[in-house]
Amino acid sequence: MKYPTYEDVKKARETLRDISTEHWFHGDLLTWQWWLLLAATILPWIIWVKFRDKKRTYELLSYGLTWAVMASLLDIIGGEMLLWGYPHKLFPMVPPLFPADITVIPVAFMFIYQYTNKYKTYLFSSILLSAFFSFIVEALFIKWGMFELTNWKHTFSFIGFSIIAQIIFYIIKRLKENE
Repeated sequence: MKYPTYEDVKKARETLRDISTEHWFHGDLLTWQWWLLLAATILPWIIWVKFRDKKRTYELLSYGLTWAVMASLLDIIGGEMLLWGYPHKLFPMVPPLFPADITVIPVAFMFIYQYTNKYKTYLFSSILLSAFFSFIVEALFIKWGMFELTNWKHTFSFIGFSIIAQIIFYIIKRLKENE
């Protein structure tokens, strides 16, 4: 049995790139979903800049960027494993849910982190936001044809969001202690 070579993988990726770009030009660009993704990429950061605690900018950005890295990484892994998919993209060459991974999710959790003074309040608020993203936002995106679950459930997303929120809280608190 002959196994695929790197050249076979490269050719398959080139074909996928070409098909994805063609789909983006004719199925995504300038649709209402594309405009929604564009707004979701820009507006949260504008809101954050206006309402952030300016004295804690570095801490909040550290928290948010940690969220962005983790969300992006897990989204790429889940997409590659075909656990879920995104029929619409903002750009053909970046991960599909780029707007959520680097803007909506981190900024929303940054506001929870900023406005909660005690861990109990943070825990409760982050669980509520995790539920909102998992059971409401994901469901809306499925209804709008912007998200598809293949081998995944909203409950798994809820558990993932909740756990990641606690891990990032712990990481940032430990980093702050070591300043």
